[in-house]
Amino acid sequence: MNQKMSDFTETLRQTDYAHILYLTEQTDVYIENAVSYILDGVRNGDRVLFVENQRLYPQIHQKLQNLLTSEELKLVHYVNNFDFYWRKGNFHPEAILEYFESVVGSFTADGRECRTWGHIEWGSQEDIDQKIIEYEIEVDRSVPQRKVISVCAYDAVRVSASLGERLMHCHGYLMKDHSISALSFYDKKARN
Repeated sequence: MNQKMSDFTETLRQTDYAHILYLTEQTDVYIENAVSYILDGVRNGDRVLFVENQRLYPQIHQKLQNLLTSEELKLVHYVNNFDFYWRKGNFHPEAILEYFESVVGSFTADGRECRTWGHIEWGSQEDIDQKIIEYEIEVDRSVPQRKVISVCAYDAVRVSASLGERLMHCHGYLMKDHSISALSFYDKKARN
């Protein structure tokens, strides 16, 4: 998968941006894919916004420390996913997007490219599926403007069939642990 990820993101560079839905089922493969994605970005000179939980980040960071120099590691900006997605005490799409825009804007202000990886998790909140979709639609509108390659990662077991179908309509690509493909029914008009 690591070479597939590298080849895939290189292909995406030709289009300037991408919004990728990642439905993961295997933690060890997820970690390897995250590391590969970050390595590919850093080695291409991109800044990386990496939003992950406290449980997985130390494992990913350890692997990155073994593969990157201290200067290269400075291109990786880690944010705890609870702090990122629950800044206002709940999943609030406008607040999340505002923070996303400010970070990505600061990363790209000098002309450097940026890629993002966000592991979206949630507890119990009323209307969470609708709030997630609202957020994803807004990110989908932002990604082409900012020229960002953005992965939105979800634990597949937590995504209902109806949420999964709705997520596929606002992402251009579907990634699973061992595959990446374009989504033929992706609705580019939804972001306009």
